[in-house]
Amino acid sequence: MKKNLLLSLLMIFLMVMNGVLLYMTVKEPDGKPGPPRDFIFKELNFTAAQRMEFQEINAEHHRKMRALDDRTRKLKELLFSNLGSEGFSDQELDSITSSIGNLSQEREKEIFSFFNTLERMCDAEQKRKLKRIVRGALRRPGPGGGPPPPPPHR
Repeated sequence: MKKNLLLSLLMIFLMVMNGVLLYMTVKEPDGKPGPPRDFIFKELNFTAAQRMEFQEINAEHHRKMRALDDRTRKLKELLFSNLGSEGFSDQELDSITSSIGNLSQEREKEIFSFFNTLERMCDAEQKRKLKRIVRGALRRPGPGGGPPPPPPHR
């Protein structure tokens, strides 16, 4: 009798776990995390008013970042369209790469400004959590980050 009860309980537990796993797979089939905004909402436990303010700040931040990325991409296209061109001078190369560097600097300033604004809208506990999140993000390599792959063996 005890053996049947134990097996029944184990069977129920396994069925519930299968249901949970199935739900998780259907909800996030690609296994990718949600947008960073959702992570920030959850981790910082924003109030409704903070969420609305964050969404406004975030929308403006994304608009600025897209504009900077577009300008950078156009400069890089210009730079590499001159690959192998004999009429392309070192002065032109320096000018374009300096412009790309300036846009990179603007990008970093915008990211800092975004997090600075975000930090100002947080209470003391949220500020501590935000600093922990930012420190963790700085330690992780981003897309395309990390060391280059080893050279292929010949």
